[in-house]
Amino acid sequence: MSELFEEVEVEAYVYPTEDIEKVKRAMLNLIPDLEFEAFDKGDYIILTGKTRSRKALSRLYELFRGGRAILDTARSFLEEGYFGEEIIIKVNKQAAYAGVVNFNEESPLGPITIIIRTKDPQRLMKWLAPRTKDGVPIE
Repeated sequence: MSELFEEVEVEAYVYPTEDIEKVKRAMLNLIPDLEFEAFDKGDYIILTGKTRSRKALSRLYELFRGGRAILDTARSFLEEGYFGEEIIIKVNKQAAYAGVVNFNEESPLGPITIIIRTKDPQRLMKWLAPRTKDGVPIE
């Protein structure tokens, strides 16, 4: 069975009022096993994390099926962010720090951007956030 994805990259801007370790924690709450790099841009830092770990999307998989089922919402954001061999979604940074996924990226601190590189985006979306009927996966 071929892999679902090649790489997952996560990116966020870190502003002077923020703690870079908390932003790292927020990112790791969504995607485990990230290797971080920070780029100082003067007014802010661009924090990126990358992983090729097979477990990289396991946490998102769990979160999408958590207490408040958000599979349909997740599916629509995955489809909206699908471009060729990349799927790009943006999530709320504060919610991620609390260990939940919130697709409302409106925040003065900016979102966390997740970029999933995959040769088979349809298969990945079907696995990560299948279509549902009455909240039950049908794919």
